[in-house]
Amino acid sequence: MREHRGQARLRNDASTIIGMQSRGAYAVTGLFVAAAAVAMFGPAGGTAAEAIIVALLAFGAILLIAVPGDPLPRWWALLIAALPAIQVAVLLTVVDTSATQSQAVTTTVGSGAALCAFLCVRGRVVPGWAGEVGAFAVYWAASPDFSGAASTFVTCMGVMVSATFFAHVVRPAAASVYALREERARNVADKAAADAAQDERGRQLRRLDALARPVLGRIAESTVLDDAARCEALLVEATLRDSIRARSLDVPDIAAAARAARTRGVTVTLLDDGGLDQFGSDVADRIRSAVVHRLDSATSGSITARVHPPGRSTLATVVVAEDDHVERYEFEAPI
Repeated sequence: MREHRGQARLRNDASTIIGMQSRGAYAVTGLFVAAAAVAMFGPAGGTAAEAIIVALLAFGAILLIAVPGDPLPRWWALLIAALPAIQVAVLLTVVDTSATQSQAVTTTVGSGAALCAFLCVRGRVVPGWAGEVGAFAVYWAASPDFSGAASTFVTCMGVMVSATFFAHVVRPAAASVYALREERARNVADKAAADAAQDERGRQLRRLDALARPVLGRIAESTVLDDAARCEALLVEATLRDSIRARSLDVPDIAAAARAARTRGVTVTLLDDGGLDQFGSDVADRIRSAVVHRLDSATSGSITARVHPPGRSTLATVVVAEDDHVERYEFEAPI
C-alpha cells in the first residue's frame, strides 16, 4: 500500500495530545525561536555568541519535534540535554554573571529550560533534569555566589515540575488510550474480515446452488444422462474449477465467455498465481477485457490464460493454440 509523500506517520505518544506533531507545532516553534532571537539581539543587534545560542535553541527544538520514537531515542535525548549547558557556556563568554537578571541571561536560561521540559514530555525525564542541572552547574561555576545563580534558575523549576508531572501522569494515560485505540482498530478489522468472508461464503454458496442444483436435479431424476446433460455437467464443473484456480479472473464476463467458448469446442484453462492482487482495478480490468476478447474470438483449439506470480515483469499471458498455429499475448506489469 503506497503512502502519500509528505504525510508523516504520527507517533502514538503523549506528544500527539498536545499537538507536537502537527504543522502548527513547527509554526509555534518558529515563533518561539524568533522571539528568543529578538530578546537576545535587542535593538542594537547581537553578537556572534548570542547568534550561536539562538541557533542551538532552534536546533534542539527541531529535534524535539521531528525525531521519531517514543520515548525519544537515548542519544538524541542526551544531545538535546547537553544544549542548555553549551548555551550557558557560550553566553558566559560575553555576559557578566553578576547581571543575573539581564535579558540575555534570562532568555538563555529560559530557552534551555524549555528544551529540558520538552525532553520530559518526550519521555526522557532524567536527561531533562540532568540538562537543567548541567546548565546550572556551568553558570554557578562562573557566578560569584550560589544565591545569585540559584535565583536565575529558580524561575525555571515550575516548568520543569509541570513537565515531570506530565511525563508521569499524562504519558501513561496516553499510552493506555492509544493501546485501546489500536485494540479497537484490530477488532474492527477482524470483524470486517469475518464479515467479508461470510459474505463471500454466502455468495459462493448461492452461485454453487444456481450452477449445480439444476444439474444435480437432472442426475437425481434420471439414471441415464443424455449428451446435453453430460455437456451441461462438464460446463458447470469447468466453471466451478475456474472459480477455484483463477480467482482474479472469476468475473461474470469471463465466466460467460469461457462457457460460450467451451460450448464451441474450445479447451479453456484459466490460472491465477496472484499477480493482480497488488494492482488496482484498472489494471485488472485491462487483463480481463483482453481475456474476454480472446475467448470470444476462439472457435476451436485451446486458450490458456494465466496471471503470473507477483514480482515478475510479465503480469499475465494468454496463449491461443488453433490447429498448428500458436499465438502468445503478454501483458507487462505496470512500473
